[in-house]
Amino acid sequence: MLLGIDVGGTFTDAVLLDNGNAATKGVAQVLAQAKVPTTHEDVLQCLLAALDAVLPQIEAAASKIERVVISSTIVTNALTENKLDPVFLAVITGPGMNIKGHVPVTPYYLTGYVDHRGKITAQIDWTKHRDLLNKKGSGVCAVSGKFAVREPRLEYQAEHELTKCGYKKVFLGSELSGELNFVRRTNSAYFAAQVYTLFAKFSQRIVRALEERGIKAPVHILKADGGTLPLEAAIQQPVEAVFTGPAASVLGIEALAAPLVNSISLDVGGTTTDIAFWEHGLPLMAKRGAVINGYPTAVRSFHMRSIGIGGDSRIHKLPDGSYQVGPEREGPAAAVGGSVATLSDALIVAGYVSFGDTARAKAALAALGGEPYSEAQKIIASACAAIQATINEMLTEWAKQPVYTVDDVIKGTEFVPAQLIGVGGGAPGLIKALGEVMKLPVDIPLGAMVANAVGAAVARPTLSAGLRADTTDGYYIIPESGRREKLPSRFSKAMAENILATWLREQTAQWQLPDQETELISYEHFHTVHGYYDTGDIFNLRMQLKPGILQKVQGKEVDF
Repeated sequence: MLLGIDVGGTFTDAVLLDNGNAATKGVAQVLAQAKVPTTHEDVLQCLLAALDAVLPQIEAAASKIERVVISSTIVTNALTENKLDPVFLAVITGPGMNIKGHVPVTPYYLTGYVDHRGKITAQIDWTKHRDLLNKKGSGVCAVSGKFAVREPRLEYQAEHELTKCGYKKVFLGSELSGELNFVRRTNSAYFAAQVYTLFAKFSQRIVRALEERGIKAPVHILKADGGTLPLEAAIQQPVEAVFTGPAASVLGIEALAAPLVNSISLDVGGTTTDIAFWEHGLPLMAKRGAVINGYPTAVRSFHMRSIGIGGDSRIHKLPDGSYQVGPEREGPAAAVGGSVATLSDALIVAGYVSFGDTARAKAALAALGGEPYSEAQKIIASACAAIQATINEMLTEWAKQPVYTVDDVIKGTEFVPAQLIGVGGGAPGLIKALGEVMKLPVDIPLGAMVANAVGAAVARPTLSAGLRADTTDGYYIIPESGRREKLPSRFSKAMAENILATWLREQTAQWQLPDQETELISYEHFHTVHGYYDTGDIFNLRMQLKPGILQKVQGKEVDF
């Protein structure tokens, strides 16, 4: 069995799936599912509550679980709500690089420089950094060097010195990402350092709690790109665990009912709605990394956006009689015992959904002034308008993406949606209303209420790495491994792909992951010229174990 747990803004869901069989043509079945309120003051508490609610539904479930995947808001909340103290950041920028304002803190500038070819043109002059060496450090810090993905030795030297100063863990930009963008790589290293202690403690508590319940299966953490990492590996790359909730909903849709036409999916929870785009049955990936608190990172993610509108969103009546919905979550709807009107109450009164006490919902809307049904229509129209505005921003953003291929030039990058897909507890009502506004058909797949937990359960493990080879200098480097090796003769793109794929498979075996397909996700090839003659070639490529889902899932609906 597979266990998936998703910690959302309002509810935490858990599902147990079988592995499929010949009778179901390999499609997994939902054996048990549970939904409990999320406790933001202690994420582990609600995670375990969901676990304890789902295990008793299957006899001897703990001993049958083969893998546990957790999608948690702990990293996202800690970073986006600025709950963590700043950490020390050292950068090696070389000449002509000013990153002031592009990183979350004022960094410490180290001397030294690696040029664009990966040659060390200036070593770090430690005599100029006695203030740093004589200062006692503690905890976790980050180091990032410009062009360090092409030559990481200056980062390694800085790591060695900072460790001697007392820092227990040093995150290096070149090991978190093989991408060339220095600012994104630096921010990734900084945020990884900032969340490391919190995430490590959370992970230790998870392992201990699972052991107490007799679960000995490997534990994975969902990543922003829809893949998973073993818990031990995730601790070394904790920034990858940001924005896993939206990723879980995307995978859940892929598992339950991947769309056949261009689609927009909306995961409607109690607090937020997460929006993603689909093309050819697959979710679109962001062409740049995720953005955390306004700072770009190298964390690979889906092309997604979250808006603070959900079923429990607070209703604000404006002076002109119109409404603003959210972004605050007020609490449960008045129809189910809440004290004031929420978006769910408006959907109940307007007839889009049917649950709770309709009379209480009408009374809550009447308290806002006016006739309940007409006020409900205004509230729903306001929510739909805000969501549609966000969708339009995403469409504009996608259309402005850089063009990389001949196919992009011919067809353009315009995305034209043909339907809406809704998952999450608030989807049946709100997405139906949005479909009417946008004049698009709506699909709510079976199992939509726990789609995020389903997505987490069937997410594929994934690892990624880059390789840079310079035939003039006769070496190649895999930044994530720190390996710098001599090139074989007659080096080619095929050789580069084989070397990198082999390293990824070695990592797969090390982490005891299932063997799976690798894919090339970026590739560049340049000729080097000296004195008007070609002297060699530079190859830059990046590959990964292909993310996605292990298998399709047949969902089932249960009223929680």
